[in-house]
Order: sequence, then C-alpha cells, then structure tokens
Amino acid sequence: MSTGTDLERRVRRVGVGTVELLAEPRLDGSLETLKANLQNRVCVLLMLILLAAQAADIATTYRALANNRYVEENPLFSVLLSRSPLAAYTVKLLTIGWLMLFAMSNLRGRRIVAGLGIAAALSLTAPLLNFALLLRG
Repeated sequence: MSTGTDLERRVRRVGVGTVELLAEPRLDGSLETLKANLQNRVCVLLMLILLAAQAADIATTYRALANNRYVEENPLFSVLLSRSPLAAYTVKLLTIGWLMLFAMSNLRGRRIVAGLGIAAALSLTAPLLNFALLLRG
C-alpha cells in the first residue's frame, strides 16, 4: 500500500491507433501591426518628421563639411565620410529606415508613438545644431 508520497508505476494497455501531428500555423502579427501603424495619422506624421529631419541633417552636414572649416565629430561616421560621402549618407538613411520599419512592425499604440516621437525629437537636434553652426560661421 502506498502513502501517496512515492510515485507508483502504472501500466495500462492502450489500443493501437494512429496519431497525426500537425504543426500549428505560426501567427506573425508584425505585418498586421505595420498596417495598423501606417493607418495611424500620428505615426505617419512622426515618420515624416523623422525622415525630413534626417534629410535636413544630411543637407546641413554636407554644406558644413563642404567649406572645409568644420569636421565630422562622430568617429564612425567620419571614417565613412572621408572615403565616400554618398555611401555614408546611404548607410545612414538605410539604417534609420530599417530601424523605423522594425519599430513600426513590432510596437503598437502608445509605445510606437512614444518611440517615434523621441526619435523625431532627437533627429531634429542635429540639423538645428548644424544650421546654428552655419549661421555663426
């Protein structure tokens, strides 16, 4: 007789049958999330602000560096700029675009609005600082 603390081995005879295992379809909500975020006017507006700020940063950086009075202070970006400015700006835009697409397909609601808002605000600082440098010098 068992006290209930030990596991007892139970053997039962089971009828022979066929078991078919089917993989459940993987639900990938990233495309639906991306579609929902693209329908959100605030998200689209923040994306446009972010892209416009990046374009303004490229334009003001190019203008400032063309005078040869300024140097790029970002060590990673300065290496790319010294070799090929077109490649540097392309890498920058592709990286920003990929990160924006990643965020748009994985974040929803307030999180995507907050993320894009912070990114847009930070992106606006670079062209404003570049513009201030151009006006001053």
